[in-house]
Amino acid sequence: MEHVLRALPPRPRSAVVRYGITTLLVMLCFLVVVGQYGRAGLLGFYLLFPAILLAAVLFDRSAGIYAAALSTLLLYLLMKPANRLLLPNELILSLVIFVLLALGLAVISDGLRVAWERAAAAERAKDLLLQELGHRTRNNLQMAISVLSLQARLKASPEARDALDKAILRLQAIARAHDHFEPFHHNGRIDMRHYLETLCNHLGDMFREVTPIAVKVDADDVHLRTEQAIPLGLIVNELVTNSLKHAFPIDRAGTVTVALRSGSSLTLTVEDNGAGCPVDKQERLGSRLTRLLAQQLGATIAWEEAAPGCRVRLVLPD
Repeated sequence: MEHVLRALPPRPRSAVVRYGITTLLVMLCFLVVVGQYGRAGLLGFYLLFPAILLAAVLFDRSAGIYAAALSTLLLYLLMKPANRLLLPNELILSLVIFVLLALGLAVISDGLRVAWERAAAAERAKDLLLQELGHRTRNNLQMAISVLSLQARLKASPEARDALDKAILRLQAIARAHDHFEPFHHNGRIDMRHYLETLCNHLGDMFREVTPIAVKVDADDVHLRTEQAIPLGLIVNELVTNSLKHAFPIDRAGTVTVALRSGSSLTLTVEDNGAGCPVDKQERLGSRLTRLLAQQLGATIAWEEAAPGCRVRLVLPD
């Protein structure tokens, strides 16, 4: 709808321009009617309807009514016998039907453009509201992250600090999804390549001072709705964090690769070249949160030995 309105020119304010172009449209269509009059007969009258439709859509209702009146006058002159003012009875009814249809078309066509404009304005208002909602959501998430960070610094218990750090990482994953939410582009979907690159770069920077591990992202051009993108981002956050923390011995270099492939199904793969899948993978890598998120997406998740390392594969139906 927005594309249709962009293709239409703005309505001119000058009456000379409106009625001048309308007259030209009617005359062009009337020439076609004259050329077809002998063969098409009365059916050729309806070749004037495009001029009436265009006049009402391009300009306004008054231009459409003017086009209908001018078309009626031209048809009258075309059908009028040379020695009479009145039309034959069999032609009067046809002309009356044409007038009624032409006036109705002019009114409906103008209303159609008005409805398009109102719908486009409502769509723009909705996009602005979505943008404002995303901005407020990001601010609220950043506030929650700041509060948890402060609490983590004040807590002396290592277990409590570790739990708070995990909560902070999960909130940051959600916040980054909203950073990539663009209501004006991609039908309000999230660009997963940029989202995953930003998320994984952040995780790599956090652990790089502790372990020399590279995090790489290889993703197809995929755009998902927020209700799909956020759970997927949280799963990547969990899997990459677990690889960075547990897959590599102290001071051992390595690589964690995140791949997202589209096709008949959407496949997410998180793979490292570390020590391999641990025995307690169902508790460590396949945490309850990860399994619940996969279930929410309607996806299947599996752990495979990568030789060396561990590979986690998540498959979402198309």
